[in-house]
Amino acid sequence: MLLTLLTQILLWAAVGLLIWYVLLKFIPRKFLTWFGGAIVLALIVLAFVDPNDETIGTLWRIISMPLTPLGGSVLLLAIALAEGPKKIKSQYVIAALAILLVSSVPLFARTLVGQAEDSVRQAYEAQRGICTDVCPVDVPETAPLNRVVTLVVMGENMDVISPAENLPSQIDAVSGDIDPSLTTRLISAGRLYDILRRNGSDPFVIVTAGPAYGSAEEKANKEQVLRQLLTSNGVPAGAIASINNAGMDVNRIVREVRQFMEERQLISPEGGNRRDANRVAIVAPALTMRRTALAFEKRGLDAVAWPTDLYGSSSIRASDTLAVLSNLVPSVEALRLTTRYWNELLTSMYYFLRGWLPGFNVTWSKVVEIIPSP
Repeated sequence: MLLTLLTQILLWAAVGLLIWYVLLKFIPRKFLTWFGGAIVLALIVLAFVDPNDETIGTLWRIISMPLTPLGGSVLLLAIALAEGPKKIKSQYVIAALAILLVSSVPLFARTLVGQAEDSVRQAYEAQRGICTDVCPVDVPETAPLNRVVTLVVMGENMDVISPAENLPSQIDAVSGDIDPSLTTRLISAGRLYDILRRNGSDPFVIVTAGPAYGSAEEKANKEQVLRQLLTSNGVPAGAIASINNAGMDVNRIVREVRQFMEERQLISPEGGNRRDANRVAIVAPALTMRRTALAFEKRGLDAVAWPTDLYGSSSIRASDTLAVLSNLVPSVEALRLTTRYWNELLTSMYYFLRGWLPGFNVTWSKVVEIIPSP
């Protein structure tokens, strides 16, 4: 607990100093009055107090823009040109170019994302290895799938309206106006549901798709499409407990799932044999799975992971010279992938600062189980 508290304090101090440095770079000291500083500080505090507010969330994204690879590069270029084109500060231009170049190399992006996507499995295997002779009951060889009572499917959007960095073509949608990534995740959830049923489980299914746009009738129609996608992939209509608009707001999802399980008395009492505890199966992008599953564990819900949307895996062989060389050529897709990784890193830091993740001592105090692929 002491290590966790000290780490949180240091992170808060680092965030505050970084923001203060950025403010002083753009706002002269004589204009940085107490009033202006109080407004900025209030926006930052509100972004942490109410992260679901869209206005505050937008302002926070603007303020935190310098922390992303592209935003940081733009900031450095702006500083380099602050005194005019004839007095360019070359060191800032070099730093901006280095950030863009490294962030845009596919090999670098895949390495970062692959490590993050594989972190749940690595942590589980490491913990199981440590506990082989000490706690073999608490860390089972395989996840007891017959104890899964709730299956949570997490999707960013319901509509074919994605964040600006995605810019997908609507012709890629295979289910009307439903986002393609959500469609594939629901299909994957159908496969998982079949695996759970074959292992003796009969879980409720909760889908947390992002907000739908349009009239009440259009929203109802889109929700009906989601239900049809699930039922066509083997999930009985009676097993679908709810479809809400939480999207990827993990903290809100955890609260709602815990409330749902409490109402149905599905949560196992604390202090018992954790192998026999009821579990929540999570279908979510592999890049976000570590934070998501640990947030469930923090709330006392034993999680088993079914990662989707793998970006980091690559089957390129060393003998494929052209393919290896292409992995070193900067691309926009690689920059977007690196940005996804960095955003998840910042979000995980945010969750840790808010106390939404378990404590740690070298490793996390909670271990997340993995559902093996069939």
